[in-house]
Amino acid sequence: MIDAHLSMLQSIPVAPEIDASELLKPNLDLPPFLRALLVADGTVTRLLSAYFAEDIAIGTQEQFEFDMPSPIPHLKLEAGDPAFLRRVELRGSDSGRCYAGAISLLNPASLDTELFHELIDENVGMGEVLRNSARGSYREVLDIRRESEDSVTRTYAVILAKRPAILISEKFSVASFLQD
Repeated sequence: MIDAHLSMLQSIPVAPEIDASELLKPNLDLPPFLRALLVADGTVTRLLSAYFAEDIAIGTQEQFEFDMPSPIPHLKLEAGDPAFLRRVELRGSDSGRCYAGAISLLNPASLDTELFHELIDENVGMGEVLRNSARGSYREVLDIRRESEDSVTRTYAVILAKRPAILISEKFSVASFLQD
């Protein structure tokens, strides 16, 4: 799983600022709220909570440190550099529905130690930590791709102190966003 994810990240071109709305053009058939989520630069957990009218729980599936098997230019990681991977699900607290899955790749060298430990807390979403502890951070959408007819993924970089520190890929099921 990690190799496939890293391969996908390597396939994203490194380019000057990307216009997320351009990345969205091939996906205009998606439900409107899902299109908005794909280009949003805010906290997805809050947006999901507002849209589905329920609290969203962060469920950590796995997280671990490892040495990079190959470079990831977006994070300035080279083969052999230490990295950290976290995989979570965002589920409705009442419904139990999984609204999204996310895989985050962190470059620990780009994060101060205290912030790094806050970001890998299994019970807290990264968006909340960044909002509360990393003022001035921002997100840059790098890629939107349709995995299948029912699945779409967006990948964005979290920029801290003008340096990319985290790559987050969020996968959404299209069916979750169709009106009943």
